[in-house]
Amino acid sequence: MREKPIGSRLTEELSTPQTDSQRHLEAMVQVSRALGSIMDMNQLIPAILKQVTYTFCAERSSLFLYDAEHDQLCARVAEGLDQQRTLELRLPANQGVVGQVFQTHENRLIHDTKKDPNFAKRVAQSTGYVPRSMMVCPVFHGLHNVTGVIQVLHSDPNHFHETDLSLLEAIAVQVAISLENAQLYEKQKRQFSSFVRAFSTALDARDPSTQEHSLNVANIAQGIGYYLGLSFEILDRLRVAGLLHDVGKIGTPEAILKKPGKLDPDEFAIMKEHAAYSMQILSQIEFTDEYEDLARVASLHHEKLDGSGYPYGMKADELNIETRILAVADIYHAMTQDRIYRKGMPTEKALGIIDDMTPNQLDEACVMALKQFLGYPSSS
Repeated sequence: MREKPIGSRLTEELSTPQTDSQRHLEAMVQVSRALGSIMDMNQLIPAILKQVTYTFCAERSSLFLYDAEHDQLCARVAEGLDQQRTLELRLPANQGVVGQVFQTHENRLIHDTKKDPNFAKRVAQSTGYVPRSMMVCPVFHGLHNVTGVIQVLHSDPNHFHETDLSLLEAIAVQVAISLENAQLYEKQKRQFSSFVRAFSTALDARDPSTQEHSLNVANIAQGIGYYLGLSFEILDRLRVAGLLHDVGKIGTPEAILKKPGKLDPDEFAIMKEHAAYSMQILSQIEFTDEYEDLARVASLHHEKLDGSGYPYGMKADELNIETRILAVADIYHAMTQDRIYRKGMPTEKALGIIDDMTPNQLDEACVMALKQFLGYPSSS
């Protein structure tokens, strides 16, 4: 028998339906890509369910996490439901198919929910969607503890098969690992945030006249960034940079920080050194990628666009938007805050001085955004 040409054989191979193992491998690769690139819990869970629904040609997928305080399984995300109804979807941890899987730690494949006595018709009817096919798998935390349940739904009976259930079980393992990593990441972020806040508070406390200055600068900087339409990631960087911008004052003598009168030229020269100290101190901290270049942003809040600022006399082309925002936030709050040697200026007067510094020294767009944040017309 004459052998088929290579081109013909290759065409046949490419047009042959995928085997279950091939399809499962491709699905696992896609799920791994989706889950491996996201650490934020609020983004992670929707990404999980979107990929799961697509993988099984399903109509809906849901992830329930266990609430130990109320002994309930709570839907973090339920595709097809609006956010409010998802938040209200809470099930007793021992009821329905989801509760059964949570209690027994065993997978369930239901070909027709009408024939299953554990199917919670009341819950399905309350959501306005009654599935006929269902796959449910536990999501483990560690080897033995179940932290939640993932379910996949379709309105046709016999839509899912045993091979699908095996694949969902494998995906559930990846989901568990991703959730644990995301939870660890969130915990680390909370720890970092609390450290930054505590450090900032301790520094401000050295000078009673400037207590909470750093917190206020951080809030104002975020407000400016918000009205400029910057991303959440940049707003978060502004918050941290604002809280740490005066860290260099740890090297400023207390006699200067707490002097009840105006500083003389020599004392002011020493005070100005705090910005360079901020750069030196923060440059020694190994920040995560999201806070890359934070030392530079935080320490350049006294620089001016025309090069008249300090500590380095940088000009406009060397100052990014975050640095420009912090400069406006810092100077506004410094002028309006009470100090030992003077009362804070009224907002109108401070904005007038800021207007005189714009656009030669301060960024015009940042000043306009500051006024929007404060509720003042941008033309004032």
